[in-house]
Amino acid sequence: MDGAAGINPHAERITPDEFRRLVAEFYGTLTLVFDKLFAEEVLKLNTGNRRVNQRKLAQLVDQMRSGEFENTGEPIIVSAEGVLNNGQHRLLAVVEADAVADMDVRFGIPRRVFSKTDTGAARSGGDVLTIKGVPQGGPVASAVRLLILYRRGLPDSIREFVSNDEVGRAYDRWKDIAEVVAAVNGYAYPRGIRSTPLYATAYLASRSPGKATLKDWLYTLATGLNASKDNPAWQLRERLMRGIEAPIGTREGLVERFALMIKSWNLYASGETVPMREFRWRPTGKGAEPFPTVTGARLPGYEGLG
Repeated sequence: MDGAAGINPHAERITPDEFRRLVAEFYGTLTLVFDKLFAEEVLKLNTGNRRVNQRKLAQLVDQMRSGEFENTGEPIIVSAEGVLNNGQHRLLAVVEADAVADMDVRFGIPRRVFSKTDTGAARSGGDVLTIKGVPQGGPVASAVRLLILYRRGLPDSIREFVSNDEVGRAYDRWKDIAEVVAAVNGYAYPRGIRSTPLYATAYLASRSPGKATLKDWLYTLATGLNASKDNPAWQLRERLMRGIEAPIGTREGLVERFALMIKSWNLYASGETVPMREFRWRPTGKGAEPFPTVTGARLPGYEGLG
């Protein structure tokens, strides 16, 4: 048993000699306490694993340092031949973070099954929300992720990692986003308009002082009807249909679309018009602008975000 804070009280703290004896003689699973020295000892068995994924390692290190890492039941696997089959990233993270964590360890599995280990598709944020019973879990999860990055500070945050756990916790505070996504999807848009930034912008707009005009803004985006050429919603529609400057499918393209949508909404909600030549967003160079925010939108924080 171990009394360290946050450690499973059923987890065992054993010596390296006891561990080696288990590798040689035991078949089954135990929950063990890992600290830096013990993880380093187990990593001596890491003689035939895949290349370390530095991004995955950094994510685990951050989780361990922040106290967010949890034992999910996915085991560290040590083969009967004394070679680590699975778990190198978690063990390396314990070492780098100088953390203490409990993890399950599976002993006695043949080395030959290594090629079949950890080959399933990773669960996405959309999978997490769908399991929660959220309609259109994929689009909702993508919008939630973008809103988390928006809160962190775009455009710099666009390459930052957002865990499925964060998406789930944020959704629990922003559950009405599912209704907004459904409302957005109630319109038929020309190609290039319906997107993750549209869902995120619409949700922020729904939490802003101008929310009463959101349906009109979406209608104009979808149809272009009854709108003058200096109408910000019409301007956005035309810009997206013609194509933005950043390549579609890139992070830069995602950020540019989001910025243009927010600018359009802010202008529309305030009753302003804008000439086409002035409707743009420049992140760099002459006339560079900061990333816009939705005027007056209040986005509740969630645990771990503030």
